[in-house]
Amino acid sequence: MSETFPDVVILAGGLGKRLQSVTGGRQKVLAQINGRPFLEILIDYIASQGGRRFILCVGHGGHEVAAHFLHKHHNDREIVLSVEESPLGTGGAIKEGARHVKTGRFLAMNGDCFCVIDYRRLIKFHHEHRSKATLAVTLMPEPQDYGTIEVAKTGAIEAFKEKQPLAAAAFINTGTYCFDRDIFSLVDTPDKFSIEYDFFPHLVGKGFYAFEVENRFIDIGTPERYSWAQQHLGTLRGDHGF
Repeated sequence: MSETFPDVVILAGGLGKRLQSVTGGRQKVLAQINGRPFLEILIDYIASQGGRRFILCVGHGGHEVAAHFLHKHHNDREIVLSVEESPLGTGGAIKEGARHVKTGRFLAMNGDCFCVIDYRRLIKFHHEHRSKATLAVTLMPEPQDYGTIEVAKTGAIEAFKEKQPLAAAAFINTGTYCFDRDIFSLVDTPDKFSIEYDFFPHLVGKGFYAFEVENRFIDIGTPERYSWAQQHLGTLRGDHGF
């Protein structure tokens, strides 16, 4: 396997309606955590592991994201914007962003989520399993607020399930993926679609695997979760957990 760290596609164009009381309508990935934009913390963390080329999928608030990241000079990384003229959904945005990918595989993730992950282990797992798509999952003791994922002993993803009020501990999606560059050739998709609902279920049985991580992930999608992130993410140092 090549040692080159793959390109990274990050969703950074969501409307963030639930967080507007905090952001005032600004792009939520720029929400401040101890004086730094959330997305900057995420990119710095990936760069600390070797990430060098970042493709930001922007729409709503794209000019704000561009103003922040394109005006900063970094010798160790390249920032590319993939601009959606109209909302494409999570899947459509990643598919459009993938057009800018130059590596044989790429990482993709939500710009409003953070999870302590050893990305090189994720990439190695993807390579060794000859996976076309690998989804980073974590075991959630009380997953009532999330859709859950059934995983075989081999690591292959077998099914996705909707939220269940009395669900026992189950795997959930952390919002971090490793894809082969040609992943979108496996399923016919429209221009606008959801990666979670319109794409992933159709990948089952086509080289789709789950990579388990033990750390809790941070999602700043609501004021309550954003407040939790402010308390915990600021303590992150290097590759330590939270």
